[in-house]
Amino acid sequence: MDVREIPESRKPAADAEARERERLRQSARQHYLRGNRFFDLHRWDLALAEWRRSTTLWRMAGLARRAMAAPFVQIRAVLLLLLTVLLAYNLIFTLFPRDPFDALALAGATSREDHRNWWERWLDTGRPQTGQGRRVDLREWWWRFRLSLRERGTDTARRGGARPSLDDRWEEMLRRYGRWGVPTASGADSFIIAGYGLSRVGEYEASVAAFEKGLARARDDLQLADLYQGLANAHYYQGYRLQPDGLARYDLALVKKAADAYERSLRHQERPLSYGNLGWMYFLLADYRRAEVYSKRALLLDESLEYVRLNLALVLLMQDRIGESFETYRQVVRRDPPPEVYLGGLNDLREVIRDHGGRVPYAQLMRGLLAAKSGDHTQARVALTRLLASPGVAETWRAVARRILETMDPAKLER
Repeated sequence: MDVREIPESRKPAADAEARERERLRQSARQHYLRGNRFFDLHRWDLALAEWRRSTTLWRMAGLARRAMAAPFVQIRAVLLLLLTVLLAYNLIFTLFPRDPFDALALAGATSREDHRNWWERWLDTGRPQTGQGRRVDLREWWWRFRLSLRERGTDTARRGGARPSLDDRWEEMLRRYGRWGVPTASGADSFIIAGYGLSRVGEYEASVAAFEKGLARARDDLQLADLYQGLANAHYYQGYRLQPDGLARYDLALVKKAADAYERSLRHQERPLSYGNLGWMYFLLADYRRAEVYSKRALLLDESLEYVRLNLALVLLMQDRIGESFETYRQVVRRDPPPEVYLGGLNDLREVIRDHGGRVPYAQLMRGLLAAKSGDHTQARVALTRLLASPGVAETWRAVARRILETMDPAKLER
């Protein structure tokens, strides 16, 4: 077909898919850079969360790309499957030569004395059996095969045999994921490292088991605080679900478990990060009074936690304390944070708008403010225009929205 004959209707769809892939890549890069910044600040949990978001978005970008070639991939997969079956068929009959009569008898009636299943009869080579030993059926042969691989120490044996215990695995986790010091093999620290490592590779149940075993071996408040904080992180990330639009949804039952674990951690040691995370848990659980208390306590201990200040602004917004919320967002802006801070605050506001819609119209005002200050003027104009179109918005805040729009006017910026 001549290229000029391609229907024009296909081109916008391809362009839209390309733009969506590029948007996912840009968002993935932003989350990755934000994770690096948190890592440099020794905020491991926040860095991990951002890297996970980045990985998920990169995968989504790859899936979107592969979706365009899905028909060709499916045809190729079918052809490869047929070729594999053909090769396996030839291989089996090459390695297991059969007597022609036995092959013909396979399609006939089953002998009453033959208790083998059809697969075992089909694998029968037709050779006479020697010796008086008992017959080894297919299941026992497979078990012996796996045992022999395990004795050779191959990778296949590691996958087929019993999984190593946490005591055997924590050193590997320390090398690959650990940045919390060098623990002793028999102490609670080993389970802290194993718990974090298992959580990072997505093994939630094993991670929880590691932290709980560590609690039985903890010797001091520091270890107990670390273990409960790690347990809280494992619950939270298990309940965290990143959506195709880059926003998150949460399993509130797991969020409640995370909140309980953070509270237990704080009983053993006060940490600004734990207070801040606990405030976020209670925000998700719609317990705004507790969310406000814990967020303010975190900022009292460490005023540099901009993500906590953004959380506090959200909490105030959900309590209809619009003036306090706006001022808290302005405090973040005045501190001139890096781009990833703006991105996190904007995503949180977009989630509030998604989940609460017209019930929280001023979320669009806060979104417009952050977007304008971060340089995303397109998003800022969309948010502020929607605010101005919302009924019931006070004229005072309409005037604020108009002033923000005016600051983004290219003609005025050139003066």
